[in-house]
Order: sequence, then structure tokens, then C-alpha cells
Amino acid sequence: MLIFIAALPSSPLTTSNFHVERRATLPPDSTIYLHALTFSRSYICAPRNDYVWMVTDRYDVIHDIDDNGLVDIPFTAADEDDGWSSSWPGYAYVAFQTSPGNFSCQAVSNQHDTPYGISVGDFTGDGRLDLVFSSARDNAAYTLRNNGGWSFTEQRIGSGGGFPNHMAVRNVDAGPGAEVLYTDENGYLYQYSYSTNSRTTVNTSCMEGLAVEDINGDSQQDAICGTTNFIGTGRIIYQIRLGSSWSSVYNVTSAARSYHGVKAADINDDGRVDVVSCVGSTVYVWYNNGGTYPTFTERSYSTGSSAGTGECEVSIADIDCDGDGDIVWAKGYASGSPSIVILVNDGSTPYPNFAPQTLEAGSYSVYGVAVGLVNGDRKADIIAGLNNGLYVYYNTSPIDDSLCNPLGTGGDNELAVGERDVKPIPSVANFRVEGRNVVLELTAPSDAIDYALYEVSGRLVSEGRVRGKTLRLRVPKAGTYFLKARYDRGRLDFFSRVFVVR
Repeated sequence: MLIFIAALPSSPLTTSNFHVERRATLPPDSTIYLHALTFSRSYICAPRNDYVWMVTDRYDVIHDIDDNGLVDIPFTAADEDDGWSSSWPGYAYVAFQTSPGNFSCQAVSNQHDTPYGISVGDFTGDGRLDLVFSSARDNAAYTLRNNGGWSFTEQRIGSGGGFPNHMAVRNVDAGPGAEVLYTDENGYLYQYSYSTNSRTTVNTSCMEGLAVEDINGDSQQDAICGTTNFIGTGRIIYQIRLGSSWSSVYNVTSAARSYHGVKAADINDDGRVDVVSCVGSTVYVWYNNGGTYPTFTERSYSTGSSAGTGECEVSIADIDCDGDGDIVWAKGYASGSPSIVILVNDGSTPYPNFAPQTLEAGSYSVYGVAVGLVNGDRKADIIAGLNNGLYVYYNTSPIDDSLCNPLGTGGDNELAVGERDVKPIPSVANFRVEGRNVVLELTAPSDAIDYALYEVSGRLVSEGRVRGKTLRLRVPKAGTYFLKARYDRGRLDFFSRVFVVR
């Protein structure tokens, strides 16, 4: 893997470019384009002295908030007076995109002590996107009603508890029918209803990480959270929404660890919502086995970071435009590097393999990471705070973005909301290795399959086109190989797989 990255820009006007090779250095190929992931890191602003956080439940928190046709970036930022024992005065912010690639970072809230999680939704039904955020040391949560023209009205929607942190929005498109959920460090999950202007306690178990998804396929959004990040004692749990009430608490995990950060999406394209979290530099995926109260199968994936077992956050999107959900990991406050890693999904079923690709090689505090379509293409960009600076990693990968739909249907110029399904991976009935023979069979109609087979070193083994829906290849010797196939089932689709022949 080849990695090129410059140091952080010394001037806010400087943009550094870097390149992440997806696998080995691959030769040019006129039939199959084996693209690398490339990004351009761009500085946005540093409104406070100590931190910028991107702690959010929404895949689509990056939105056009001021309705000027350009996507904006909400985040929180603060100063540290004297560590956790004192106060961290700060604000909720929006980086308003005033023209393509140019931003104005504006505080949109009153000053608060340790502003933390942030999310979006139209809570009044007026067509404008409002904000909701938690303020940890104020022991409170707030709505920011969007008045237009960069003006917001702040309203406290919950107080008490202890150190509110992660936030999520149920029924984000429901206007006053939307509900805000948030956790705190005392282990409470609260629910605020805009229609009744009231707050209730959902459970006394949630503390670290929160996602809202339909986990059992009954068209109601359920709650998934982490219980604690104390060493070796945390679990991931869920509650099913039962009309106007909630079920008992059920376990996603069987092993206790220091989980931090939770997201949920259909990772393996089986129509069921899976759960993703992390413990330090290791990412865990729990694959949903189905049922009214689902059980899960656990798989773990290394990011290759030396960050250890501290806080971490994850997000999910189709970063490389090959039709499956990739995972973006950020290391939080821990020392070590790299700080941001993309785990690239290879599309294997039922449990994908993930190849770690370094996005940010340096060692920075990166508390939270978001994904959005920041510029005019359909390739998913990545947004994070490095120490106290807000940065956008523009996805400049040489891929056909007309094929890219980062998180499923519904996202015309922004990512689809979290409750919508991840776009299905290419419809592959069977991929198997039989000795030195490789077989790929498609279920979807296809007149032909274009393919290229490479050794992991990058040497081209064979390429060509076969008619029909079945590709059969024979590899010359034992080793690790990379197969890329392209076919047309009414639109172009791609299949890629790294495999081992013994």
C-alpha cells in the first residue's frame, strides 16, 4: 500500500493533497479500471482553541442548513480551561458554505459548558433544518430552531442527569412528530417529544454511543446504544419501539468490552440492519440474524492503528462507490497513529472482509467523524476535527460518480437519512474458489462480464470478457489474488474480491 500525506497546513488557505492506494500499485488497464482512493484534505476553520467534535448519529448531518443550495457542516467546539475537572466553554457551530469550497464558521448557540453531540432535523415542520445538541457540563440538551438567515432560537429540551453526550433523532422527517434521544454519563437514555413537549426516561443503561434504526424490520425505529466505556465492562444493547412504548433491553454483544461509538446499517446486504462499534483501534460488526428480537453474529476488524483502547467513533458510507458499506474509524483522544482509517468492504457474503486504508496518518485528537456530499459530485467526502481544526477530506477518487449512491436511495444531493437502507452490493449468487479454479456466478441478467485478475503484488494475470452470467478462471499457482469484474444489469455494477488460493 502506498501512502502520501503532507503535514497539516500552516495556513488556513493551504490545501494538502494525499493519496491512499487501495491495494497494491496496479498497472493500467483499458478494460477494468482498478481505482485508488484519493482525497484532498482542506482546512475549514478553527473557532476555538482546544477541540472540534463531530459526534453525531446522522449519516446525513452534513446538510444545506441555510437553503442556499450548498451543503453546510454542523459541529461543536470549545476551549479547555483545566481538563475534565473544570469547564470547557464553547458553542454549537455551523460551517456555512457560502460558495463552492468556501465556508464561514458561525456560532449558532449561546455559550455552553462542554457542547458535545449534535444532530439535525426539521422539528417544526416549516421546511428548514433545525439543530439539536447536548451540553455535557450544563447537564442539558437544546434545540436550535432555524429562523433563516443564519439566525437560530435556542430552547432547552432537557435538563438534569449527568453529562449528556450522544444524541439521535427518531422520525427525522416527521416535523413536530420527531423525537430526540440522548444519553448521559450516568447511564440514562432520555427521549424528548416535540409533539408533547415532554421528556421521558427510556432506560437506565445507555452511556456511550447511540443510533436509531429499524433493527427488526417492523417499520419503527429502535434504539441501539453502548452501556459504558469502562475497561472491560461495556455492552451494546438495543430496545424495540412498540408503538408508543419500548421493549425491555436486549443484548447485541455477548462479550463485555470498552465500546465507544455506535452506528447501524445493512453492512452485508441481507436486508437486516447490522450494528457497528469500536474499542480503541478495533472495529466490531454484529451481523443481524433476524427475528422480532434479533440475535447477532460478531466479527472484528483491525484498523492497524497504534491508538490502543481509548475512545473512538465510527461512520458508514460507500466511500469507493462499489455498492457496499465501508466503515470510517476515528481514534478519539488516544495517542498513536493513524488517526482516521477507512475499512474498505470487499462485498463478501455473509460476512465481508475489510481492508484498512489510512486516511489520516498523523496523531491527532479526532473525536467523531462524519460523511457527506460536500461538493457537487456524488462521491462521499469525510469531515473531521483534527485537534481544534475542522477539515474536509474531499473524495477525489478517479471513479464514475454516476454509479455512486453512498447510502442508498433518497439522497439526491446529500446522503440519505440513516433509516434508509444501504445500497445493495452487486447481485452475486455465488463466488467460490475450487482448488485453483475461481467461479463467479451472477443472478442478475447480464450479457457479458469484463474482468481483470491480479496478483496482490499488482501483476496482471489475465483480463478479458466472457459471455453470459458465469465467469470461470484458473490461477497459475498458490497465492493471494485480486479479482475485479464489471457487468451491466441495466446499469453498470462492479464486483471485487481479494482471495487466497492454497
